[in-house]
Amino acid sequence: MRFFYESRDQTVTRTLMVVLRLYLGIVFLLAVSSKLGGEPGFAGRLPVILERLGESSHGFYRGFLHAVVIPRAPLVAGFIIVGEFLVALSLILGIATRLGAGLAMFLVLNYMLLKGAWFWTPSSNDAAFFVIGLVVMLGAAGRAFGIDYLLAARWPRIGLW
Repeated sequence: MRFFYESRDQTVTRTLMVVLRLYLGIVFLLAVSSKLGGEPGFAGRLPVILERLGESSHGFYRGFLHAVVIPRAPLVAGFIIVGEFLVALSLILGIATRLGAGLAMFLVLNYMLLKGAWFWTPSSNDAAFFVIGLVVMLGAAGRAFGIDYLLAARWPRIGLW
């Protein structure tokens, strides 16, 4: 029983949460920076990317791709760029970290399904990013060395920080 009580009382330090938060934020910053500029632009390349990757996606997701996403590829490309930028900004600055981590989880879940991967697929870095996002969100990682610390002190009942 001693093992149970001592193990339960141990917590992960906030420093580790900051490292995970910054790591995921930098990954998203690098991801969005590769989508900016270039010819013909991310919006122009997205339908080709979706068609190519969609061949290996799950059947239920493939139908969603062809019915909803691919016909609206320029709009979806804009959402992806804005979403990845907001995630990067949120996680790096530690502002509205839970919202940013939730958006990161939503994005990488869609990337994972597009590729036909599952959480237990060994090569799925998207699954690892999803879990990191979950830890960052549940651990309120923005309250350590982030703007969320100040926001939580001012507005403690708002769950975004």
